[in-house]
Amino acid sequence: MKVGIIGCGLMGTMHARTLAGFGDVKIDAVYNRTPVKAEKLAAEVGAVVCRSMEELLERDLDAVWVATPDHLHVEPAVAVLEAGKHLFLEKALATSVEDGLKIVEAAAKRPDLVAMVGYPLRFDPCYRKMKEILSGPDVGRVAQAWSIRAHFIDPKTRVYDKYRDEYYDPPSFYFDEATGKGPIFSHASHDYDMFHWLCGEIESVFAYGGTYILPPGSVNDGFTVALRFKDGGVASVSTPWVTRVEYDFVGVATENLTVVNNNNEVRVKRAEGPEERITFTENDMWTRMNRHFIECVRNKQRPLVTLADGLRAIAVSEAAFRALKSRKEVAVEVPALPQVAAS
Repeated sequence: MKVGIIGCGLMGTMHARTLAGFGDVKIDAVYNRTPVKAEKLAAEVGAVVCRSMEELLERDLDAVWVATPDHLHVEPAVAVLEAGKHLFLEKALATSVEDGLKIVEAAAKRPDLVAMVGYPLRFDPCYRKMKEILSGPDVGRVAQAWSIRAHFIDPKTRVYDKYRDEYYDPPSFYFDEATGKGPIFSHASHDYDMFHWLCGEIESVFAYGGTYILPPGSVNDGFTVALRFKDGGVASVSTPWVTRVEYDFVGVATENLTVVNNNNEVRVKRAEGPEERITFTENDMWTRMNRHFIECVRNKQRPLVTLADGLRAIAVSEAAFRALKSRKEVAVEVPALPQVAAS
């Protein structure tokens, strides 16, 4: 399979390195607005550097990974689909529901193409185990859920990413509210998507937060969002950038069991019987996610994370951002989807 990469920064490089490890995938071409990044990545993975996005899309490619900054997703994502290439789009789908819908509508015009949003938590072995447990018989309705996934991100400090086991320089758009909207929108969208997957549709949100460690006028770096599910259950989400100790604590309590991921140890206690514990020492979610997309393209299958899923996630993100500013509960408004995208 011949693929291309648009956007050769942090995430484009990560995907390219993952794909380069697959013996059945050839990274044919890369493009980046800053040529030096494209040249560096091309030398590493053996690809051609294209001078424009249009030049890359004219090549004989099966699929294209779009990993530009979130606020610059619409143009390349739509162009990839219009060029007849399968699309892997980094999260978040866009930085507004209005822009996200443009991508969903473009994909609906090409139902022959596979289009997927990169939410890797669905491929994390801990959360896949939680999904398996919550999909079992007699689980009952969700009563309450919670997600605390702590980070420390500062423009003056190299950031350690525990999921990739590497340090990186955070992109400048992370800290610009006009483009990034902060972790309540972008980073927490992972958790909004995860809870939609684990627990069901989210109907409204409320949020508290502010800017605590970053310079005044920057994005919010600490926050808590309360979610209400359509069936009546509630949840809380916090992915702050203010915690120097990084930790994951995610749980779901239903009528008949509680299951949690306590920093890579899944613990489950049912109404009857002892507590069970399963420890995961390795996390191959990036490999699983990229391999899943490739197999969906090869077998013409619906991906685990669709563009419609991505649109629902940023509908929650947008509601959370508005709730933070207004200090009022905000309804999650997902626009009517094209029939193909909704199916």
